[in-house]
Amino acid sequence: MNASAGYDDLPQGLATMSPAMAEMTHYPRYLFEQLRSALGTRILEVGVGYGTYTPWLLELAEVLAVDISDDCLEAVALKLQTNRLKTLRVDLNNPASIAACAPFEADSIFCINVLEHIHHDVSALTALRQAVASGARIALVVPAHPWLYGRMDAEAGHFRRYARSELHQKLQAAGWTVQSCHYINALGAAGWWYHNRWKRGRGLADEHVNRDMRRADRWLASVARWTDPLCSRCLGLSLAATALN
Repeated sequence: MNASAGYDDLPQGLATMSPAMAEMTHYPRYLFEQLRSALGTRILEVGVGYGTYTPWLLELAEVLAVDISDDCLEAVALKLQTNRLKTLRVDLNNPASIAACAPFEADSIFCINVLEHIHHDVSALTALRQAVASGARIALVVPAHPWLYGRMDAEAGHFRRYARSELHQKLQAAGWTVQSCHYINALGAAGWWYHNRWKRGRGLADEHVNRDMRRADRWLASVARWTDPLCSRCLGLSLAATALN
């Protein structure tokens, strides 16, 4: 992505996601389980989106759900209606906005497919670390492999896809102590390459892309449970990482 693009020109909120993502449950649950052990009892959920993960987080803890989109925050608050959930509009491009999360005193951060939308990602990671309690953990998933970057990434407002070494280095540069960092979902990387690099004319709203995503949700997690232990150091659609403050 052109780093000089203005933030106001980039897609935000639901505009960054394929419609099929609102209907997927099995694969998102798999991602959640990859990070669950790092979560505490006061969770800062960074990037609410469709609110897919919020009910699962609320089963574990009190949650402060943040997003740049008021529509996303209002929708999840209306859907769940519990005093265990607080919402706050936060712009991750603005460290002062992130600092507003500090009074919640989160002991963990849950962040799936958000960091790639932030131009100055190290600055955001630093501000998040400073806004949570000492000893807090961050648990995140980001898109993997720069060579997979294509039209759908651009439409989603992604500045980058990450190499494993890059994510590790950026977490360290922001002051986090990395505990784990590995690739997940090798077969998903092949599917992304097919739609995003081979079928270059297909975008996030393409009916074929969304049809395949809905179908894959039924079985992809089962395949990933088998392939991830074999490919965790070299190949995956995403990177999963945990780190300690």
